[in-house]
Amino acid sequence: MRLRARAALIVVLLASVLAPASSARPSAGVDPGSGSGAGECAQTVAPPLGAVSPAPPPAWCSDLAAATDTAIRTANSWSDGFVSGVSHARLPASYLTFENARRVATRAATSLYRTQHFAHNGHWMVDIEGKGAPMGIYEGSALDFYTGPNNGGALMRPDAGFRFEDGRLIVEFEASAGMTVYGDRVWPEIVVTTAPAPSARETNGWYAAGLFGGYSTIGCAFPSDRLSECRVYDADKIIANLNAHSAAGAGVAFGGAPATEPLQRAWRLCGPSVPDAGCRDRFKVVLERDAVTIFVNGVRYMEHRGLPAASQLPDDLLRSTVYVYFGSWAYLVEPTVARVHWGAIAINPVPAIMR
Repeated sequence: MRLRARAALIVVLLASVLAPASSARPSAGVDPGSGSGAGECAQTVAPPLGAVSPAPPPAWCSDLAAATDTAIRTANSWSDGFVSGVSHARLPASYLTFENARRVATRAATSLYRTQHFAHNGHWMVDIEGKGAPMGIYEGSALDFYTGPNNGGALMRPDAGFRFEDGRLIVEFEASAGMTVYGDRVWPEIVVTTAPAPSARETNGWYAAGLFGGYSTIGCAFPSDRLSECRVYDADKIIANLNAHSAAGAGVAFGGAPATEPLQRAWRLCGPSVPDAGCRDRFKVVLERDAVTIFVNGVRYMEHRGLPAASQLPDDLLRSTVYVYFGSWAYLVEPTVARVHWGAIAINPVPAIMR
């Protein structure tokens, strides 16, 4: 929490960060200068952070099997349970994956250099690898917070756009977010934006939602300390921080932290011996012009309603086609492979198929 609080303060103080243009297309997940995967995989002993032995090795250590498409689509909704029976397989072509998204889109000098999405045993995952902090940069230093050299990850979105219906957009998903081994270093993040791909311009380097400079965006992060947080962006900067300690002027501000019942039991906290399947919670994010509400396993967990005009979702989010990204993000200061676990997803579900 202290790490994220300091980062959030600096993000608010920073102006937009400009970077050279790039194609920002779905890409391979490895930096060409990072070395061969075979030699590294031969030395891999421990499972990735967030995985319990026996677990599949990092996704790049073996060929991925053919994908199976299980998505259910309508004109403005999408549901997928990922229950296909495949093991260690690619995601189907109905999804766009943006591997190593920050480095590829913005050319940021981040030490996170490889990611890979894959499906396995009824859910989907993302492996993220970082080299550790660059020489001369240490955790908590000014350069660490101002440039985010140890932040990055991957993004996935359905190959479709969506629109708000009756002023509301609903995103549901399963994720094993409460794994204590993540600390405040690894988290799932939901991003809704008018951008069809990550931008070449960052609004901040700490969060997946910061990759969409020039576009209206809202991002919600779900760290393992269960302090949920959302940020609303205009084309250039954060205009509202929403969490247990920041209401951005909302008339109603509720929850965001496991301080009281039923919030304490709504979102599981899982020790290192608990497999991801035993830690997978069901999240629901409801977006409206002047309100953001999060439910966890059916319990209202955080709500900010009656946001003033300066903090509301930008008008073009409500009136334009938007894209929903599922981000797997990390801050890694030591050489690490981390694994983020996801399950069923649904956007404007009709009906929802969440287990």
